[in-house]
Amino acid sequence: MGKDKKYISKHNRILEIYHRLLSGEVIEKQKAAEEYGVNPRSIQRDIDSIRDFCSNLAVSYGEVMEIRYDRRAGGYRIVNKKISALSEGELFVTLKILLESRSLTKVEMKSIVSNLMEKCLPIEERKKMEDLISNELFHYVEPRHKKKLVSQIWDLGLAVYSHREVSLEYKKVNGEITKAAVKPVGIMESEFYFYLIAYIGDKHREYPGYPTIYRVDRIVNYQISDKIFYVPYKDRFEEGEFRKRISFMYGGKLHKIRLLYKGADINLVLDRIPTAQAVRGEDGSFVVTAEIYGDMGLDFWLNGQRDVEILEGGYEEGAKTET
Repeated sequence: MGKDKKYISKHNRILEIYHRLLSGEVIEKQKAAEEYGVNPRSIQRDIDSIRDFCSNLAVSYGEVMEIRYDRRAGGYRIVNKKISALSEGELFVTLKILLESRSLTKVEMKSIVSNLMEKCLPIEERKKMEDLISNELFHYVEPRHKKKLVSQIWDLGLAVYSHREVSLEYKKVNGEITKAAVKPVGIMESEFYFYLIAYIGDKHREYPGYPTIYRVDRIVNYQISDKIFYVPYKDRFEEGEFRKRISFMYGGKLHKIRLLYKGADINLVLDRIPTAQAVRGEDGSFVVTAEIYGDMGLDFWLNGQRDVEILEGGYEEGAKTET
């Protein structure tokens, strides 16, 4: 290995030393001089050149990296002082939310977690964050479908962005494969799964505001076409507003419901249904009104709630979720 290094050019030697520093390696001047077959002063000049390069990065891009001599390690190391977009606390919270979502395979989740820590933390600060999340990452339970989805989600996201129609094959719970040409308008994540929100054919003209919901992992095949669909600004899909009314990820017509809540913490209902408003009665119960899409998901949720009952707006047929 050392013999090969002696034959590389000065330019390549500097690049290689820079790469080794970026990888967290400590460069010992005398040892490096022997590896590359040069005088220790040449290695010092290489390090000085890298220092100058890092200084220029700081001026041009805000990348604050320093080459420091580490007396304990007996060599030079790089210190990344870049001010990240996320503080340590924000990064920790973000990683916890990601891991709790359990919406990606373990391989994809580990890659994202690793990249976030690498981009947001200096080398010397990473071990602390790794120790905080290592156990949860080690015991991470991936979705049963075990499908890698990041690339597919991004493809569909680009289709949403560019208003391009998508032809897809979708596998329902019963194993039936259906085909559809859809107009994608949004990507959402909820309770372990990613969803594509789309209008089927021209049905958005007949039923404005009532898109169909597809679980992304059940999309067997998809083809993004060059055909662009037009959505007038006044009819544009707003994911934020849609999410408020689709807490249970089941589709259907937009309508109002009334619930009676007799439990101790009304926030359990208000947080679950973002459009909900509650009025407290004299007996301490609450009448809750809300606007939601469909009722199938609400019905499933209510089955596990002893303190909630429907007053108005029960389960309706015709929900437009592809199951």
